[in-house]
Amino acid sequence: MAMRQVPRNIDKPNRTPEYAVTFLFFYYITLFLFSKPLVALLAGAVATYVMYKVTLDKPEGLAMRVAYRHVKFGKMRPSPRQSPRLEI
Repeated sequence: MAMRQVPRNIDKPNRTPEYAVTFLFFYYITLFLFSKPLVALLAGAVATYVMYKVTLDKPEGLAMRVAYRHVKFGKMRPSPRQSPRLEI
């Protein structure tokens, strides 16, 4: 009796939410700045493609780790870049 084969991509990371957030972010920012839907659609597609190429063999959640490290949201807890290294 032969055992069932395990699919090769069973451990492949699922980045669909990251791609969707990237597309929507660039789409709406570009649409707000230029008011041209075709340009915004193109910018979203290009941003998603670049994100795909950058995160091809990396673990999931790379976008959130980069955002946590470099982006500060209002008065929330400061990111590691804005906070002092050795605060006593």
